[in-house]
Amino acid sequence: MRHAPYKILLADNQALTSAGMIHLLSDREELEIVGQVAHREELLTLVETHQPNLLITDYNLPGYVTIEDLQDVARSASNPHILVVSSDDSKSSILEVLQLGVTGYLTKECTREEVMMAVQSTSKGEKFFCHKILDIIMEKHFSPEAPTADPSLLTTRETEILSLLASGQSTQQIADTLHLSPHTVHTHRKSIIRKLNIKSPTEFVIYAMDFGLIRPK
Repeated sequence: MRHAPYKILLADNQALTSAGMIHLLSDREELEIVGQVAHREELLTLVETHQPNLLITDYNLPGYVTIEDLQDVARSASNPHILVVSSDDSKSSILEVLQLGVTGYLTKECTREEVMMAVQSTSKGEKFFCHKILDIIMEKHFSPEAPTADPSLLTTRETEILSLLASGQSTQQIADTLHLSPHTVHTHRKSIIRKLNIKSPTEFVIYAMDFGLIRPK
């Protein structure tokens, strides 16, 4: 039996979309589809059973997985990375999902190459948003009521940590990368949140883009 390093759980009840995703991922040795969610009621059970690295899902299908279900997954003990692949065109619901701190978000109009890049990145915990979603994020960020931030507010170390947070690294991973204690990284993270008035995980990505620390995918 093959044991790939990255386990994926699929939660999309559209037959063509699900079959297409399985086809795209089937020849990647590092990826293994460990299950498919047939009904929303079994989502959390399958997450806990399979302990996937990545949940690929669409919350915008009638009678299926909802935003509230994604909230439950995000709060679960397993807490897998979440890649949303959806045709939702409601900016308000897209922003609501982004507030959950999902690892990636694609539209169903994305190319094969974008899907593969997104799956490979988000399986490892790296952030990935397609251009349409980045446009929505930036539009919200630069709306008249949105506050602006000066990069000089941050110390050199805080800027470095912001960049790593935006890439999706955890506190422990950042501590290992920078040879710091997790407590020190957590303290810097709290300082960044306070200085930039960050209210959601997605805003780490926004500010890192603003400051030129990362580039849009």
